[in-house]
Amino acid sequence: MEQPKISFVASSIRPEYWKDMYNSLLDNTLSWEMIMVGPNHGDSPGPNFTHIHSNVKPAQCYEIGFRHAKGELLSWTADDAIYSPKAVDVTYNFWKQLDEKTVVAFRTIEDGRDITNIHHFIGRGTHSPKMAPFGVMKLSLFRELGGYDRNFVCGQSENDVVMRVWELGGRVEVSPASVIVSHEKAHSRGTVFRTNFYRIDRQVLESAWMEDGRILQQRKYPVVPFSDENILTESQGEKGMWT
Repeated sequence: MEQPKISFVASSIRPEYWKDMYNSLLDNTLSWEMIMVGPNHGDSPGPNFTHIHSNVKPAQCYEIGFRHAKGELLSWTADDAIYSPKAVDVTYNFWKQLDEKTVVAFRTIEDGRDITNIHHFIGRGTHSPKMAPFGVMKLSLFRELGGYDRNFVCGQSENDVVMRVWELGGRVEVSPASVIVSHEKAHSRGTVFRTNFYRIDRQVLESAWMEDGRILQQRKYPVVPFSDENILTESQGEKGMWT
């Protein structure tokens, strides 16, 4: 079987969205795979799709999917994502022109607004490093970096990865392709994620990369990787509401 060019991985509790995302990728000529990890079962949308059942916290679900991925490149995504035409072909060929330490970010259209340029380490309009909420990078480099840190619960894990690439002299470049997400449809602004876990995860991120209000050139402490032992059944590190 041909190695996928890109592995799309998400923590997912919404199988009703899988088919729409899958179908948005069908017009590509290059190979890809889609991996969803989470507690809710649903119908498989196609042959290059994998669902891994787990009740662990979202950041750990992502890590489970990353460890299962077989692509040359790895992409963290969300289950409500819809990709623009030829997104795999365009993004892979764009990445091939760049340094292998580059993280490629899809242009992000969220609830009808292009928010690509607001994603920086310290928010909108800053000169801090650009982040990649829907990012693509070399899978082997991701694994060399140690994957996601188990101290994250739900979000910000990908920002930590981008910062570790930045520490190596890498950067984020924006792909000509885009991803469309409908977060207002999928989760409201009053969710537990927005009101609680964002705060927890942001504290973890800033404690690793900031001191006295400034961004550090090196991470303050080593990554704490997830363990293979019981990775499918027991949340590791900060657990939040998950067990």
